[in-house]
Amino acid sequence: MADRFFSNWESLTNAVDAKAINILKKDVAPVAKSILEKHIKSDIYDVYTPKTNGWVDGTTYHRRYALEQGITTIVQKDKHTILITSNATASPAVLKGWSFRNRYPGSFLKLLESGNMGIWRGGFPRPAVTNTQAEIDSSKKIENAIKNGIKREIGSCI
Repeated sequence: MADRFFSNWESLTNAVDAKAINILKKDVAPVAKSILEKHIKSDIYDVYTPKTNGWVDGTTYHRRYALEQGITTIVQKDKHTILITSNATASPAVLKGWSFRNRYPGSFLKLLESGNMGIWRGGFPRPAVTNTQAEIDSSKKIENAIKNGIKREIGSCI
């Protein structure tokens, strides 16, 4: 792009936008995804050990989904942002009448984040998303990913 000339402002901004989206997809998103995976493990799974015979029907709770395996990346082109979340949803109700109704991508992570666990005994906030965002905001890995993407997509003209 460093050796291209643009005849008008619109063609320049369109080219820059396309390069920015490629940087977000190819360079930044994989790093951000790995940071979220790390926080799912450390902030959700590592802080909770199910109690033996502590579940509603006297059995021991077992995890049915792996949140980190359901991570999806959505690049929002109009805002130049990345939404990285898990599309894993809560399991169907264990007790009749209890249900987790908001089953959209990211809703289960939001539920875990809030700590408002309803019938799940001993519910407490597990701030994986907040901690991920805080790490992304100050991460040298993200900064390096952006710099490497700019070098690859635009060149060393900046």
